[in-house]
Amino acid sequence: MRARKVVIGLPVYNGQKYIGAAIESHLSQSFGDFDLVISDNGSTDATPDICDDYAGKDSRVKYLRSPQNRGILWNHRRVMEAISSPDQYFRWAGGDDILEQGLLEGMVQVLDRRPEVVAVMPNTRNIDELGQIIGSMDRSLDVQSPDVFERAHKILMADYQHVVAYGLLRASTLKQMRTGPNYVGWDEIFIWELGLRGKIVHMPGPALLRRFHRGSISRVKTVKEMRKWVEPDAKGAGMNFPHWTWTYERVRALLGAPVSGRDRLRIARLLARDVRWRRVKLARDVTQAARRTLRLSDEYTF
Repeated sequence: MRARKVVIGLPVYNGQKYIGAAIESHLSQSFGDFDLVISDNGSTDATPDICDDYAGKDSRVKYLRSPQNRGILWNHRRVMEAISSPDQYFRWAGGDDILEQGLLEGMVQVLDRRPEVVAVMPNTRNIDELGQIIGSMDRSLDVQSPDVFERAHKILMADYQHVVAYGLLRASTLKQMRTGPNYVGWDEIFIWELGLRGKIVHMPGPALLRRFHRGSISRVKTVKEMRKWVEPDAKGAGMNFPHWTWTYERVRALLGAPVSGRDRLRIARLLARDVRWRRVKLARDVTQAARRTLRLSDEYTF
């Protein structure tokens, strides 16, 4: 059987309130050659029944269920296993987000027509619990310079929304990357490595509607709360140095990227300057870890 052109991975946990609308927004897209792979992280609400119902009605919906909650990062990795060919395109989907009509088709057309583009970043608007638009996120990232140093510099310096993983990505690029959903804040390094490997296009037009509500991970403020999302079985808050992790991972991504020795050296110097610029945040990681050890604070440092 021919593999579908696009694989959409939708990790979910206790998403009964919004999962139906998320699924419907995919199934009603003008572009239909995709598999929607839903990975349920041991939901205890009506999510399994809702997803089973859609899987029974539409062959494009594939429903996978874990008997226990293994964390949001594990679930994001799990849906990537549905990629069967390097020629496919892939995106992650949020169980509470909605795609406007035509978004998927537009992103597919960009990757079809432009082989030098590795990722398409969608237009983004914010919606509330009722689905009403409450604002837009104008901090887009459009990185189309043929010079890898210029792309790397722009990604480090720009203030942008981290939604490229919810755009559309080349599976062939994903399979080669060192960065993935393996640690908190991975999306920031993910964008960095994508820029080292090719162009990132911001596509105007139909938008990704991101839902902000009380139960979303965007509301998390403490390490303990974050661990409930990331490592539900972990004991205690543990130590955490996100900015140190990101610095290390940027270097690791650079060493694995297909760039010339000259460009690698130029970008390495850029990273060295970036460490100096971020020294306050790096120091705060250490200070906050000490405060957490002494039970004086559990605030997350980003």
